[in-house]
Amino acid sequence: MNVPDDLVELGRIGEPYGLKGWVNVLPSSEEPDVLLKSKQWWVSRLPASEGAAVRRTAQPKFEDLVFESFRVLQSKPHSSRIVAHLEGIEQPELAAQFKGRRVYVSRARFPAPAEGEYYWVDLVGCQVSNLEGNVLGTVTQVVDHGAHPILSVKGDAEQDMLIPFVAAYIVNVDTQAKQIQADWQEDY
Repeated sequence: MNVPDDLVELGRIGEPYGLKGWVNVLPSSEEPDVLLKSKQWWVSRLPASEGAAVRRTAQPKFEDLVFESFRVLQSKPHSSRIVAHLEGIEQPELAAQFKGRRVYVSRARFPAPAEGEYYWVDLVGCQVSNLEGNVLGTVTQVVDHGAHPILSVKGDAEQDMLIPFVAAYIVNVDTQAKQIQADWQEDY
């Protein structure tokens, strides 16, 4: 099976759950709807070298990972986590082998967001311009500081520009064209 080129990391597998081989997943987001609705997960692992132990690195590169596809038979929220039954994993001993692996879903399988809502992964890479048409930079990440999300925008300055992702400052978002218009100035 071909691995999709639009995989988005959505969680990390923890300890097994129950006696029937369910996995316990810590979602990457406070709103794990995509994980709950998706019927196919891609689980990453590091490749085993020939006869040697699996390489352990602090942050493996995406291109170094090997992905396995799993059909999600059932999933449900459990406290701040998600528990799921994946096809082919029927014992807790087998589920324990997945501890620490990352869970990905193809971006193409995300449900359509409601009007005025955006997946953060779609905002990354968007070019941000102000009302005067000046390009402020490109969104490198979206972070949540509690009250609201903040766009981290890399421009010509040494430090990233931080722009609150709220209606008071964000005038227009076009994820298809990868453009965001903000009521913001370069010297803010």
